[in-house]
Amino acid sequence: MKALIFLFIPLVLAVSAADFETRLLGNGLTVIVSPDDTSPVVTICIAVKTGATCETPETNGLAHFYEHMFFKGNEALPDQTAYNLRMGELGIIRNGTTATEKVQYFITLGSENFQEGLEFMYDAITSPLFDMEEMEREREVIMNEHDRGLAHPFYNLTLAREKVIYADAPWRKSPIGVPEVIRAAAPPAMHAFQELYYTPDNSALIITGDVDYEEAFRLSEEQFRDWEYGGRSNYDSLPRLIRIERDTTVFVDSPSGAGYVSVVYEGPSISTDPGDSYPADIWGSYLSLMSREFYTDLVTNGPFINVYGSYFTQRFSPSITFAGMVPPDKAEEALDLLLEEIQQLQSPDYYDEEGILLAKEELFRHRILAEETSRDIAVESMPFWWVVAGSLDYYATYQDSLNAVEPEDISEFLETWIVNKPRAAFVLMPLDGEENR
Repeated sequence: MKALIFLFIPLVLAVSAADFETRLLGNGLTVIVSPDDTSPVVTICIAVKTGATCETPETNGLAHFYEHMFFKGNEALPDQTAYNLRMGELGIIRNGTTATEKVQYFITLGSENFQEGLEFMYDAITSPLFDMEEMEREREVIMNEHDRGLAHPFYNLTLAREKVIYADAPWRKSPIGVPEVIRAAAPPAMHAFQELYYTPDNSALIITGDVDYEEAFRLSEEQFRDWEYGGRSNYDSLPRLIRIERDTTVFVDSPSGAGYVSVVYEGPSISTDPGDSYPADIWGSYLSLMSREFYTDLVTNGPFINVYGSYFTQRFSPSITFAGMVPPDKAEEALDLLLEEIQQLQSPDYYDEEGILLAKEELFRHRILAEETSRDIAVESMPFWWVVAGSLDYYATYQDSLNAVEPEDISEFLETWIVNKPRAAFVLMPLDGEENR
């Protein structure tokens, strides 16, 4: 196979990681501080190495349920009334998110209340009460979320992907969980989940905004040093989840008027193949350019309404996905054309130097957007990279690593992960009772 041929020209857009320092407390807690005195606010985030990927069929949904209980009563604030009152006193804006490979909780408040904010987060992370009445209220909320997912027109597609691509453990890609676990969740199960994953050695405390390095580290040490080391998390030893052993095509029934086509390949894990992720990102950004061959062939001159090709950075379930909306009556034609287009990706004349430059600049702009404010750094950037990449080294060196990518690196990425590799294709269209086609 010929190597790709194009030239790089100097980038005009300079981007660097936010300034930060990292220290490890004696109990294993990673503390990350990134000062920014632009405005008198501070964001405190706790990132935890857990999520659906840590769950079993018997616990699928507990990570998400736990998120709902985080901002409830604890030993310091024993009920929701006290909790809400304290948030009002401190001027806290708060939220949390549960993903397949990461859970995080964060608050933003005035920097004059920074020390009180640390105390607030310490009580929430170390001593949740899991009050049964509160759990019953949240159980209803979570079941409503689950049922809304069932009504989504792409639900059947999501289910098919989980069964085919993640066949060994499809629940590890389902943060919402299953009704049986949601309905049965009780304080003992929540405490057991807490003992496994909600420990300092499995977490990072991220502080950004109007703080001083030394004061932030000193106060973090004073507040969090009594959080007891756990050492029980299996997160770092979990097996890779995505597995595609042979070419597979699945037709999925959809509501009238809905058509969608996707083709999925296994991708490089950020923990075991980080070097392949940089050319993967540049390549995916290049395919997003509407002026280049991929979009022109499939949208401008083809049946797709929109289309993309991208690499999804993950530790356990990294994927390379080509997908787009199509008119339902053209779904099968669209799949054939997409597969033909994928066969052309290694062609030397498929890429050009200007497009590669634009692709890099697009990646750098996304990086700038993810760091627009100190809150963005604490919520949108650092938690993901600390958990999924295993440290912030990847985050800190990202731009330099992108700039170091040579044409042969992209060619090698395609050769390793796409060319002649098994893929799973999914066609979403009304089947009119022909589910077994």
